[in-house]
Amino acid sequence: MKLEIPILLDMVEDDVVDAVFTLLKIHSAKWGETPLIPCDMEGNPLFNSTEEMLAEYDRRVDEIRKGNYVTLEELKKESLTWRKKHQN
Repeated sequence: MKLEIPILLDMVEDDVVDAVFTLLKIHSAKWGETPLIPCDMEGNPLFNSTEEMLAEYDRRVDEIRKGNYVTLEELKKESLTWRKKHQN
């Protein structure tokens, strides 16, 4: 399975890769590695605690499992409208 994972990751959308990465990070945190809390561009933490961050990541993974995500193709189509809105 470990040998197949990189091949499978190349075949799926980026949001699935993000979800897998999150799951792996959460799992590794359970074995003693403390996950880093991400920050915004000004260096402010996006979460108040590791627990809050992990709960949010769990929620996001659940949403992906339910099919609530935007594919890369959908995002490309949507982004075309952004330029049109700003050109007017």
